[in-house]
This record gives sequence, C-alpha cells and structure tokens, in this order.
Amino acid sequence: MLNGIAKLNSSKSLSNQWWLILGALGYKIKLWMINEKKEAVFGDGLAELIEEIDKYHSIVAAAEHMGMSYRYALHRITLAEERLGQLLVIRVRGGAKGGGSSEVTDFGRDLAKRYRSAQSELSRILEKMP
Repeated sequence: MLNGIAKLNSSKSLSNQWWLILGALGYKIKLWMINEKKEAVFGDGLAELIEEIDKYHSIVAAAEHMGMSYRYALHRITLAEERLGQLLVIRVRGGAKGGGSSEVTDFGRDLAKRYRSAQSELSRILEKMP
C-alpha cells in the first residue's frame, strides 16, 4: 500500500488504471491573508485562536484549549497586529491574582469571518473539481 493506494500491477499499463489513482485523490489548500508587503498575517491557526479568544474571553484559556502555550499564542497575535497595523485583541492584564481578560476587536472578528468565508468558498470550488 502506498499512501492508501494499492500498488499498480506492473503488467498492466498505467493508462488503463488511471481511474484507480484519480478516485483516491483529492485537493487540499492552505490559505493565508497577506498584507501589502506579501507577509502572511492571518491563517487557519490564527483564525481559530481569535475564535477561541472570542469564546473564552481569555488568551490563556484559548491557548490551553488549542494545546498551545500562552507565550506562542501571544506571539502570533502580536506579530499579526504589527503586520496589519491594527489590534485584533484588546488585552487587560490581571497580574498574579488573575482577573485579566481579552476581548476580540470588531476588526479581529471581521477578519476571522472573512477568512472563514474565503476558506469555505475555496473548499466548495475544490469539491467540484474532478
């Protein structure tokens, strides 16, 4: 077995078995939103992180739910905000006793919604391809 496709019988021509290969193949794409400098600023991971922050109102809780460190989550948000020149998340520090919170901005929520919409549309297009 090679990638889920049975090895083709070498005595038969490949052209006679093309349908075996094509029937097992599909398409997958990775989508990023880029800025004017062609830098990736928003992709699937950040979209999910923004959605989780919007749900939990906490970067810590969102990161934990995704199996990601708080430090990495904060890095991803900060890098995207720097590249976009816009805030995605408003952060309120809570200190050692807790009490901090995070709120997704309207811009961040809209960006995640636009990303998911583009992702969905591309998936629909790919499903129609032979």
